Amino acid sequence: MLRYARFVLTSCLTAALVIAAGCGRTSSSAPAEATAPTPQALIAHSEEFKRGVEKVTEGVYVAMGFGIANSIMLVGTDGIIIVDTTETVEAAREVLAEFRKITDKPVKAIVYTHSHPDHIGGASVFANSANVPIYAQEDVAKNMDKLATELRPIITQRSMRMYGTQLTPEQRPNIGVGGYLAVNADSTFGVIRPTKTFRDTLEDTVAGVHFQLVHAPGETDDHLFVWLPESKVLLPGDNIYKSFPNLYTIRGTGYRSPKAWAASVDKMRALHAEILVPSHSRPLIGAAKIDAILTDYRDAIRYVYDQSIRLMNQGLVPDQIAARIRLPAHLAQSPYLQEFYGKATWSAKTVFDGNLGWFDGDPAHLQPLPPEDEAQRMVALAGGAAALDDKIEAAAKSGDTQWALQLTGYALRVNADDKRAKQVRIDALRKLGYAETNAPARDYYLMSAGELAGEFRPIEEAAKPTPAMLAEMPMSLYFDGMAVNLHAEDCLDKVIKVGFDFTDSKEQYTYIVRRGVSEVIKGIAPDADIVARVPAQTFKESLAKLRNPAITMVKDVEVTKESKLEFLSFMALFKPPNQ
Repeated sequence: MLRYARFVLTSCLTAALVIAAGCGRTSSSAPAEATAPTPQALIAHSEEFKRGVEKVTEGVYVAMGFGIANSIMLVGTDGIIIVDTTETVEAAREVLAEFRKITDKPVKAIVYTHSHPDHIGGASVFANSANVPIYAQEDVAKNMDKLATELRPIITQRSMRMYGTQLTPEQRPNIGVGGYLAVNADSTFGVIRPTKTFRDTLEDTVAGVHFQLVHAPGETDDHLFVWLPESKVLLPGDNIYKSFPNLYTIRGTGYRSPKAWAASVDKMRALHAEILVPSHSRPLIGAAKIDAILTDYRDAIRYVYDQSIRLMNQGLVPDQIAARIRLPAHLAQSPYLQEFYGKATWSAKTVFDGNLGWFDGDPAHLQPLPPEDEAQRMVALAGGAAALDDKIEAAAKSGDTQWALQLTGYALRVNADDKRAKQVRIDALRKLGYAETNAPARDYYLMSAGELAGEFRPIEEAAKPTPAMLAEMPMSLYFDGMAVNLHAEDCLDKVIKVGFDFTDSKEQYTYIVRRGVSEVIKGIAPDADIVARVPAQTFKESLAKLRNPAITMVKDVEVTKESKLEFLSFMALFKPPNQ
């Protein structure tokens, strides 16, 4: 029994990891059609991410092409400020090495423009163990934590598809707002929690550099922009880049308010910046050019929002609205509104969902059949599986690729081993992918095809955090990670109370599993069934798999009240998403 509990524990603890999304593993076999043609516009767009450090103006340098996001260095009198830190420790080291060819002045401050991992993952490299202040909007830490716990597995898997992490460079010339995701199985995250936060605005001078930080919701609710008033340099973060904005990202996101995003662009327009240095794509110089681009960007966002609302009020459903939304010609022609990253059609759908929620108004959709039941009935309606396969193949041969893809969904839900439908689906995904100029859609199609073909597998685990990063994260996050991985069906008839006495941090909690539901309270309940004593750092590192979870739980956890086996059985209730 103990051996079984150890086996279950080893498999279940991976789900309690509490680190930011992102890692890629390359398949040992090259995906099919690796040399298929790529739209020329997407290939040309790669020039935006040419690797190197550019001097933008006196004291302002930007490192591009070292990962997804740029990292910006502001050089002051006796130190430097780093705005955004790339996605990993390894990428940050490369950037810092290039910055050190320009100056050896110490890092005096770091600014996070927002909470996305590609802007915060390399912070520990720039801080270099020094007590460097980390500036951010006050909600950054909260949003970092949410990405790192509750949604980590699914966001990671969908992100890896969207960024084409297992595709060849020929298949994935760029990812729309960057050259590539600089993350792999050996990467390390070095996030440092913000230390200087603000709600609306913050003004400060560091190393002689006077700057203003302004809360500017857009790609995230915790977004800010940096304004250098003396030099009229604007650092907009991700609220503008050389693509139609990602008002909705297919990896999954909460509602990104287009109204708030457009209003933030208006704040930036009012500054009349002479130099613009985005955190994605190349810098811009010239007040008139910047004003024109910001105005078009803002207008495109408001056009999609306003017209989507108008069509919603006419009773149209999301797919109908998406089919009608097209930018006016003068906006559609802008180099900064090409759909390399975001799409107007996706944005229209998110406007509907963000304002009216999931119900589209059709009463048939209030309590629809489960997808599996619907698929069974659609197969029957087609005249059986073989007849449906005939229709699928006919659609593919006639060039009706999207319809063929949709039909294969029914066939494979009923029979996952339907070889005819599977091959058509793979071919359809590749055909749609290779025709796509939008990088996320292209990569998602091609990654999905590769997974279905068995060329590579879905990725759910993230790269490793540093022990220091884990130490900074509150214990509540680890319990959150456990709660969303509790297999309720295994404990619907159980009430279990486990006290945790963390010997190094002097924290005490009781984790209660009550008939399939989690609750955590401070202190050890007098009626706890089990009390486990373990250093908090050891517990965190075992959940993050910096230590072997099974060995740690057996060797390093001291259990009082009941046996070690009972504790292992309790921990085995928390299983990863694929179990």
